[in-house]
Amino acid sequence: LQIMIDHVVNRSTTPQEAQAIRDLRTIIPSIETLTDNYLLRWLRSFDLRFDECAEALKKHVVFRKAWQLDDIGHWEAPECLEKYCGYGYLSDKEGNPILMSLLGNMDVEGMLKSVATAEYIKFSLVAIEKGIQLCEERAKQTGKPFEQMMLVFDLDHISAAHFSCRQFASSFTTLITLFQDHYPLVLKKVLIIRAPEMARLAYSTITSFLSEPITSLIEIPSESDWKRALEKYVSLDAWPMHWGGQLAENGDPICPSKIRYGLGPVPDSYYVNPDTVFPDYDQLTTVYAGDKHLIQIRVKENSRISWQYMTTEEDIGFAIHYDSTTCADNLTEMEAVYPYIRLECSAVPISGEFTTEKPGTYIIEFDNYYSWFSAKKLRYNIEIDEC
Repeated sequence: LQIMIDHVVNRSTTPQEAQAIRDLRTIIPSIETLTDNYLLRWLRSFDLRFDECAEALKKHVVFRKAWQLDDIGHWEAPECLEKYCGYGYLSDKEGNPILMSLLGNMDVEGMLKSVATAEYIKFSLVAIEKGIQLCEERAKQTGKPFEQMMLVFDLDHISAAHFSCRQFASSFTTLITLFQDHYPLVLKKVLIIRAPEMARLAYSTITSFLSEPITSLIEIPSESDWKRALEKYVSLDAWPMHWGGQLAENGDPICPSKIRYGLGPVPDSYYVNPDTVFPDYDQLTTVYAGDKHLIQIRVKENSRISWQYMTTEEDIGFAIHYDSTTCADNLTEMEAVYPYIRLECSAVPISGEFTTEKPGTYIIEFDNYYSWFSAKKLRYNIEIDEC
């Protein structure tokens, strides 16, 4: 399988692919990020099934705009994430990037008492985006259409909290789903090191929603064999001593200029008090199990819609739709301008904003349709700033 993937990545663009890229340009909104090689990666991930690829890319463009991923350089992550969420970038034997995620180091309970789940997810997406930028720089050196990166999860220090914290499990599942939908052919390998038995059991429970292309890339060596597994992919003389290599920075085996270690616990000074964080809200409603709460607004072009919402327990879905006809009977007939996402929001409120490109009717959706039994008490503010 890896040989097949390497062939897909390394081969030059065929005339059929070049024509498909030109055709995609006629129907996909113009975005600087969507270079020809970016589109080629998507086309190859769909085996040149043009209609499927075009539909997925349209959704991807909406996703990028909603999460403001083309302006990641201007986003300031919460200090708590920067200090206590360990990650960094290294290189494999070929010089391609490796994204290191020190998931075991993260105090998941403390983190999700301190930052909104949307911020944790965006922080992770930004790390992926930066990895892709490194891949693009590497592709310019190698002359290949695009390069891929390796993802290494270090589960050292992982605890029962990682598996029992419902909010973290929900957020991590959402992140994986977003990755599968929006980053095809980005990874060439996923290595999970220092994984205890409980992590292996947990992995077996999530394979149901992992796609086959992702599961085929995952390798979980035994706790005693992880260094040997790493050595297959990295040069130890350029690898930090803390992870079995020979590199140190001024005697520091972690090499902090490359890797942010991020070991918790998160100080309670970062904690948000859910009873006082959202004292002033415009609306309070109950969204019953199997139901939705819809808000219809009419706005001008280039209006900014901003929101803040919070539930008393568990998660809720959120999306924004545009009704171009003003007479659509249901949400499926409308254009999704802020794609649906379901987030835990009982500890820290979710905030966001969206700038409209067209005047007219917009529907803000709070969704509890997926829930069989649990009604959700929802507090929210919706503000409209018309230019």
